[in-house]
Amino acid sequence: MTKILRVLIVDDEPLALDYMETILASVGDVEVVGRCRSGREALIELQKCEVDLMFLDIQMPGLNGLEVVKRCQSDVMPVVVFATAYDEYAVRAFEANAVDYLLKPFETDRVQSAVMRARDRLLSVALQSGKEAAVAAIAGLEGGRELLASDIQDRPSRLPIKDGPHTYLIELGTIDWIDAAGDYMCVHANGETYILRSTMKELERKLTSEFVRIHRSTIVNLNKVRSVDAIPKGECLLHLDDEVSLKVSRNYRSAVQDLMG
Repeated sequence: MTKILRVLIVDDEPLALDYMETILASVGDVEVVGRCRSGREALIELQKCEVDLMFLDIQMPGLNGLEVVKRCQSDVMPVVVFATAYDEYAVRAFEANAVDYLLKPFETDRVQSAVMRARDRLLSVALQSGKEAAVAAIAGLEGGRELLASDIQDRPSRLPIKDGPHTYLIELGTIDWIDAAGDYMCVHANGETYILRSTMKELERKLTSEFVRIHRSTIVNLNKVRSVDAIPKGECLLHLDDEVSLKVSRNYRSAVQDLMG
């Protein structure tokens, strides 16, 4: 029996949401589990329910599609298909790595093809997550960001991140959370997301004790946590400033037990 794909559609235009939902209704073994009209709504919805595939518009007010990818916790990131009227974004950033992209206006058979590609990606043994593919493309687009090489053995108070000819020196205390996307790390600090090339283990060696792993691919600065909610399956949600919520896996719950009293 074919697995039912749980689909989230994200677009700031109500008519576009209706059109996509109508098309998906004609595609077999697909269930639309949510509709969102902004990037922030999408981030919240991804924490609330399990999603296999997300159709995501790129050009939206507030958080655009690229920012949604960078801000979404890797461990809840579904496979992504970009649906947009702006080919310069989709083609330049994602033609090599995204599961698919749709240029508006698109037809039913084009959406069906995108769903088939997403299903193949999910069934692939060598699965590359939607976030991993997208972040790799963003990194290439934005100048090949990578971790600045360093032979310093002691943990520094700042994290250097190179972006082309420019190097950012990020104070560790300003970092809210970090998540991994394959060979890239998304460092969220000062209201920005910085992408660097590094493994989780390499980066952990550069961080102080305030940073703990809360999921397979997520590290959080405990000093930035403002409240904690218990959720089913022994997991919990950490709420940070800037409307950020992060899911704590049951296997890592002990790392934040003190926060819960």
